[in-house]
Parts: sequence; structure tokens; C-alpha cells
Amino acid sequence: MPNGTKSRYDLPRWRDDGKLGDKDFVRKATEVSSGRQGIVKHLSNAPRRGERTISKKQRARRQRFHDEALFMQQMNGTPGILPIWDIDDTHGATPHWYAMPQAEPLTAAFGETSTLVDVVTHVTTLARTLTALAEQDTHHRDIKPDNLLWYDGAPVLADFGIAAFAQPAGLTQSGEKLGPANFIAPEMRQAGGNHRGERADVYSLAKTLYVLAHPRRGPYPPEGTHRVDAEEYSLATLGSRNATLTLGHVLEAATQFRVHDRLTMADFHAELQAWLDSYANKADLFKPIGRRASFRIGWGPDLFDRQRRDEEATRAMMMPCIRRIAEALTGDTSAWTEGIDHDNGDSSLGDYDWTPNSEEGFIPDGGTIWLATHPYNGQRIVLQAVLDHDVCFLAEAQQSGPPWTLEQQWGHTPWHRPRMPRTNDQIQQLTNEVVSWIHRAEPTTPDPEQSTIAT
Repeated sequence: MPNGTKSRYDLPRWRDDGKLGDKDFVRKATEVSSGRQGIVKHLSNAPRRGERTISKKQRARRQRFHDEALFMQQMNGTPGILPIWDIDDTHGATPHWYAMPQAEPLTAAFGETSTLVDVVTHVTTLARTLTALAEQDTHHRDIKPDNLLWYDGAPVLADFGIAAFAQPAGLTQSGEKLGPANFIAPEMRQAGGNHRGERADVYSLAKTLYVLAHPRRGPYPPEGTHRVDAEEYSLATLGSRNATLTLGHVLEAATQFRVHDRLTMADFHAELQAWLDSYANKADLFKPIGRRASFRIGWGPDLFDRQRRDEEATRAMMMPCIRRIAEALTGDTSAWTEGIDHDNGDSSLGDYDWTPNSEEGFIPDGGTIWLATHPYNGQRIVLQAVLDHDVCFLAEAQQSGPPWTLEQQWGHTPWHRPRMPRTNDQIQQLTNEVVSWIHRAEPTTPDPEQSTIAT
């Protein structure tokens, strides 16, 4: 703006420097006292002199801006949220503007050598912030790359214009869509003004992670549940199959169509952190992000297909564990079998306090996966997964069978969603406990002739 020209957006403490982007009410500005350059967001439909009546829609938009400005003021200095430098102090609880620092898009944090680990690291930080907000019953509801910024060396959230705050709630108009196209959760497409979006941020942040990991594919992710075995959702070009497949399972759980099938933000953060704990220090497994590829659109898997893949993935997690246990007990990694043999007296012998769900007691909807070492010195180790929407694991040392008697039991582990990194952590920890017990309990001079290796 030419010197000496006054803008209608000039403020007593800020000089207007012209609009930022395509929104006239978001302006570049310079603080008069310090000369620092920032951004001022103005109330888009500020009251005019002589105004008598306004529509319900206009009133709701004004209230959303007031709530946003006051929320930003309240949260000022909170890690993970863009700070504000100044706020209108002449209109009380109905501020007409607030000022914030200029910040770069989050995409600016990624360079030519950035990998999937860098993307997940920054998204995990944002998930931690959103988890803290969710605990306060506050939900952003507009998560997309444009609203994620890089400020002071860290990723931050911005633009809480359609957020659901703890108080008040329900300010959106009936039939008004909440959130950005293709990043929006299914339940928010026709929210009706009352849906707070408790897990909508999870869906949108998972979609955003996918887009950030594919910067050359375009601005939008494929629509619908992220299906790990579909080409349009592939992460395979970004790193090793195990690492990208594991992350894909997390994204699938975070984008389930049904709200209550979807991860909570706290669980999404925990799964991403578990993934990072496994792969953050393995740079050689990953390639720089940004390979070109095309994708198609499609909704996610049906219930029975998901159950099948839950079982397959759980079995895949268990296989190296039973081999390790078999080696610790018998010295042979192949000395184990799969499948329960009721005629041979196979059963879980410990007391696990299962809650009955049928006349026959507890019958898990997804069944069980039963793995057992071959008997050795009259002893065997059973490793079992119980799938009942979520999954848990248990292990038992059984002896003198058949019929078998219980010698030692471990678990069951806490219930976790199948295919998640923390689920794998659970069975690995359980296996460590079993192997340690075997090494402590084994006799000083085992007699191989007493082994009754089954064929």
C-alpha cells in the first residue's frame, strides 16, 4: 500500500499492508510500535452504523469469530497452537479482530531429504495437541494442510473458525458441511449443526498425513476409508514394506466410516508414537517423499473383509513370537503347531475373568488363534490370541499332558485394536516374559531323550 494511504482495515496499533490470499478479511499488517510484521484476522461482517437486524446466519458467523478470537487469546502460549500477538480490546466479549505472527505452511518444513518419518513426527506432535484439546471437549473440525503451519521450529494448529469449543456449542447452521472436501469425516458432511465431531479430527488428520507424505500427487487424498491393500492408498514407494504397511493399518483404523469404529485422537497419537518408536532411527528403510503416482477413489472394506485381515495380521504378529518361544524351550524354532485340538484336551487353563456373552460363556466374535510348542520334558507353551473386535494375547506353560495342568500363565494383555503398532508391542512384551521364564526355569542338564517331540 502506498505510504500515506489509509486503509479501512488500519487499526490504532496495526497498519494494514493488504490482504493475504483470497480472503479480504485476513490481512498482512505491521505493528506500529515495533514494526514487526504479522497477520490480522478481521470479523468479516462487522456491525455497521445504524444496523438494526441481521440474519440468523450472520449472527452465527459473528459468534463463531468471537469464540475463535477469545479461544486463541485463552490458549495463547499453548504449545502446538499458533500464538496471538494482539486482540481487539474495545468490544469486550465480541472482539472484531486479532493479530498473529506470520508463519509458513507446514509443508515448508519438508525438504528434498525428508522422509515418511519426518511427516509422521510432525503429525504425531499435532495429534498430541489435538488430544489435549479433545480432553477439554474442544475439536478443531477443519484439519487440512492449509491450516497446519510451521512456527518457531514446530508444527502448530491455526484457523479455529469452525471449531466446536467446550462452551458454547452448536453454532453451525443446519445442513452446513463442517470441514474441507475429501478431508471431511463422513458424519460431518451433513452435520445439522449439533455434531461436535469428537473423532472427525482423527479422520481429517489421517488424510492430511497421507497428503503430506505424497506432496506431488496433488492437494486431495482419495476419499473414504484408507485401505492398506488398495493401490490408491499405497505408501509402499516411501519405505520398507513392513514399516509402510504398519502405518497403513493405523491410517485405516483412523479413517473408518463408522465413528465408533474409528480410533480416538488419544489412540491415534499413541499408535503413531509407537510406530515412531519402532522406525524413527532406521533412516535407511525410507526414501525421500514426493514420488509421482496416481490414485483412484473408493470407500473402504466391509466388516467381514476387515475381520479376515485382522486375523491374518494377528497371526503374522504371532508367528515370530511362537518360533522364538519354541527355540527357547526346545532349541528348535520349528517345534510348534497351530490349531486347537479339543480331542487332545487343548484349552486355556487360566482364569481370565472373561465376561459371558452367550449361554456357553464367553465366545469371541472373531474367534481365537491357538499356537503351541511341541511338548518338551513334559512341558509346552501355549500362545493364544483372542479376537473380539479388539484383540488380546495370553500365554500359558502347561505340563504333564494330556490332560494338561497349568504351571504358569501370562496375560491376558490389554485389549487393543488389531494390526496396530501397540498391539505388536503387547505380544512382543508377552513373548519376552515367557522366554525369560523359560531360561530361568530350565534344568541345568536337560535330558533330550525325555523330549516327546510331536510330528
